[in-house]
Amino acid sequence: MFLSGCPQLRERISSVGGMSSRPIPNRDESDKAFRAVNRERIRVGLLPLARRADLDEVAYQHARDLAEMDRLSHISSDGRQLEHRLVGLDWVWAGENLARNKGFDNPTIEAVRGWIESPRHRDNMFRPDFSQTGVAALFDPSDGFTYLVQVFIIPSA
Repeated sequence: MFLSGCPQLRERISSVGGMSSRPIPNRDESDKAFRAVNRERIRVGLLPLARRADLDEVAYQHARDLAEMDRLSHISSDGRQLEHRLVGLDWVWAGENLARNKGFDNPTIEAVRGWIESPRHRDNMFRPDFSQTGVAALFDPSDGFTYLVQVFIIPSA
């Protein structure tokens, strides 16, 4: 199992050879992450997050960039941080959770579990004034990794 970004989890890398393809968006896994995070927010007495298509697109573009660069970072390959990727959208504060994993039967649920165990990721998930989100999951068949990006915002209005 391998999960980057959450040091508490064990590592076991399984090889995937002979495949070459671009990262594949996975709407089912994106939806699963959205529902899992909202279930956890409700469990602790918070309101669920509203999902926005424009924030989904921000998350997707970053997940694609991470997959293409074969890395995990809050800074994109062109040097932009989250606030620069959100230019033109209505927000006053933002956060971002990332995961890159493989070797799990359910990579999205493992990522959400890892976020819950990580104080900084947990803070984003359970920040009461974060009310809107975007999420994207991509699978990279060339190396078997699933990339998951979730963006959280406090809207400006």
